[in-house]
Amino acid sequence: MTHNEVTELMAENMRILSRLSSRLQPIFEETSRATRQQMSILVRLYLAGKIKLKDFAAREVISTANLCSVFRKLEAEKLVVRSIDENDHRDTWYEVTKSGKVMAEKLLDKFMCALESLCRVLPEEDEDKLAETVKTTNTILKKMEMLNA
Repeated sequence: MTHNEVTELMAENMRILSRLSSRLQPIFEETSRATRQQMSILVRLYLAGKIKLKDFAAREVISTANLCSVFRKLEAEKLVVRSIDENDHRDTWYEVTKSGKVMAEKLLDKFMCALESLCRVLPEEDEDKLAETVKTTNTILKKMEMLNA
């Protein structure tokens, strides 16, 4: 198989996963009065742990200005806390609060349940094949990520 064929298959898989993930988006809207974007960022911050604003922005491919705006709203809801780096006052750290952790875990649980319901429609044989393929794909993608770091 050529690089071009692999690229096309990966792009097609990404499109399919995007369509499937759009079915999971209402989870974020049902759980809080915050927006889907705010809840999505809360979960990603929870998974990342305490992190500098600029590092999180780069990782999530979002401008620091837009991210600051989202974080301010999450701070107002007491879901996120901000601290200034003692060694470099130009750096700002963010992390989830206890209530932010509870919210993020609730969202992740709902997400996993919804994802499981998407998989339930598959025959057991297909689910087994998908599980094995996803394991292999994850291993290869992690390797690809490391090689392109």
